[in-house]
Amino acid sequence: MKALIIGASGFLGGTIYYKLKNAGAEVLGTYSQHKKQDDFAELDVMDSQRLLEIVRDFAPDVIIWTVMNHDAEEEIAEKVMPALRDAIGDTRFIFISTSVAYEKNMTEDVTPFLRSDEMYNHHYFNGKIKSENVIRKMRDYCIVRPGSIYGINPYGEMDVRSCKLKEHVDLGQQYVRAGNILFSIVEVNELADAVIELATGDYVGIINVSEDKPISHYGFNKALCRRYGWDDSCVVANREIENIYYFDNSLRKRLLKTRIMSIDKS
Repeated sequence: MKALIIGASGFLGGTIYYKLKNAGAEVLGTYSQHKKQDDFAELDVMDSQRLLEIVRDFAPDVIIWTVMNHDAEEEIAEKVMPALRDAIGDTRFIFISTSVAYEKNMTEDVTPFLRSDEMYNHHYFNGKIKSENVIRKMRDYCIVRPGSIYGINPYGEMDVRSCKLKEHVDLGQQYVRAGNILFSIVEVNELADAVIELATGDYVGIINVSEDKPISHYGFNKALCRRYGWDDSCVVANREIENIYYFDNSLRKRLLKTRIMSIDKS
């Protein structure tokens, strides 16, 4: 298999690259600023011409899009995705999306809604939703809606949430997290395994990938402390007004062999 990973210098993209490379696949990764591997190809994803040149020259069997650009997601959806859709033909395309709504037990057919300007991170969410609309017109695609990603990747890098928690633990500073807001999570190496399984499979459509049970922001940080052996006394619960949002994983459990474990299990 020849796999092109767009955003291979990122947290998830680098994990997928590492796993595929070590499994013997022919892999090309792209980077924008931080070059993890010498053989990575430099790419500004807003440069559609350069992107299409890489696709044409490498001729991959599968393209895995792991880019998460909070500022440019809408521009990517409007300018880049249509050009890529028109160019790749029958090439399999795996797109890492996000939660598209605030609901309990969200299935894959949940109706996305565009965020208004005053809502949190609206450019990012709206961009992913708009990209999904373009991708669904491709011939061979899979849209992965993952839980919030945590863990330590094969390069020894830790996710942003864990790093922020570690700062509070080291400084002994109180870390207040909502005990009433539930969300879905997924460990980075397990998510990468699921993406690789989907890349080599034939499922076309949308799939949720997260741990079975949602967890509160407070519970998540407590669980991280237990996992890494950190003092959790700095983590304090509060209550906030916000919608609860988490995935239904019934489809994932039917289709995939990859096991997604609870954060409290090794």
